[in-house]
Amino acid sequence: MKKEWYIKFKEKGVTYMQCKSCNDYVSNVSEDAISVTCGTCNASKIAWPKSAKEKVSSGRPAGWHFMSEFVDKEGNVFHKGVEQPELKDTLKPTKIKITKRKKKKKLTADEKLLKDINNYKKKQKIKKKQNKK
Repeated sequence: MKKEWYIKFKEKGVTYMQCKSCNDYVSNVSEDAISVTCGTCNASKIAWPKSAKEKVSSGRPAGWHFMSEFVDKEGNVFHKGVEQPELKDTLKPTKIKITKRKKKKKLTADEKLLKDINNYKKKQKIKKKQNKK
């Protein structure tokens, strides 16, 4: 078995050695070490999970636990996210309104300038009226 020796030096009592992958220097190495791998290279070699676990939907709408009262399809009653087992199947399921978010129209530079000019003119008119009184 062939041993490879990597560059090693000692400075102010601390031994440094080159990483065998990226050749960066690693500090606080043992005197009898032959090779070393830095933390960055070590982390890149670790096998991370390929994909994160997918969220399982509870079937409840977003923000249901903030509602003062929410009844799910099974008849479970919740007050501010806390289940009330004694009220199960006493109320009808909560109807959820699904509203689409309105998108704001993006103004061009000319439209922004026109809007600012109109606002300025309105302010000037108000100032003139106040000065006349």
